[in-house]
Amino acid sequence: MKTALLLIAAVLGSPQDKPASRPPKSAPPLYVSQKFKLSFKVPAGLSYCPLPRKWSGAEEGTVLFLEAPSACLDNGAASSSTRLIAGFVPSVTVYYRTNAGRYDNFDGDIPPLRSTEELARQFCPNPSRSDLSLLGQTAFTCRVALSGNKVRTILATLDGAAGKILVVTLLTTQDRFAKDQQVFETIASAITACPLVSRKTDNDMLACPAGSAW
Repeated sequence: MKTALLLIAAVLGSPQDKPASRPPKSAPPLYVSQKFKLSFKVPAGLSYCPLPRKWSGAEEGTVLFLEAPSACLDNGAASSSTRLIAGFVPSVTVYYRTNAGRYDNFDGDIPPLRSTEELARQFCPNPSRSDLSLLGQTAFTCRVALSGNKVRTILATLDGAAGKILVVTLLTTQDRFAKDQQVFETIASAITACPLVSRKTDNDMLACPAGSAW
């Protein structure tokens, strides 16, 4: 009997197997990536899930929740742009990385992306040029209907000169879309590259504002 109970526990999992959870926090008013050289002001009323204290991985962005999730789940995700939560909550993800080639075990050498449209096609088959820009660059956008009345919108740009990729994603529901789209566009429009060279002299550099990635 004892052996049978141990086998059942192994299959169903024990309380210790469940990921640790923590409450979300109010998002700070400013996000700054000194590493990627960008910053943006965060609208009031949003929340985020802090990365675990012992987290280690690649700084590639953050997730802003348009409603506070019931719980944030600790995870060992390799990217800071992955934040696990209990259930579904509308969110805006700001994701960035360098446009570098890589090696894939199945596809071999994969070269850097050649255009913003090529980048956007990784998320949807027929992206279109957006009226909004990202980091002062032309951006492509698309909207995709998902299961469960959910919808995803992306805004992406490839800054060829700087070798940067930036993708902003809205994940919400059809009934919330119009309202959440406004927040999405506010965040995307606020993203600024830094340091910036002043128009006065080439030597007058404006460094990224004081702040941090979270």
